[in-house]
Amino acid sequence: DHNAVAERLKFDVALNSVDDQYKGCRENMAKRVEYLKKELRNSDAFNRAWKK
Repeated sequence: DHNAVAERLKFDVALNSVDDQYKGCRENMAKRVEYLKKELRNSDAFNRAWKK
């Protein structure tokens, strides 16, 4: 029935993710992005997978 009320869905924000718009979290985002740079340097396999 198209008139029925749809079940409400709860949307979660991925924990420990970076806000791609940096709203109110520029410093935290910069710290997390620094971790990515270290991971890319420390793992050849991760670096190759990231580039795909």
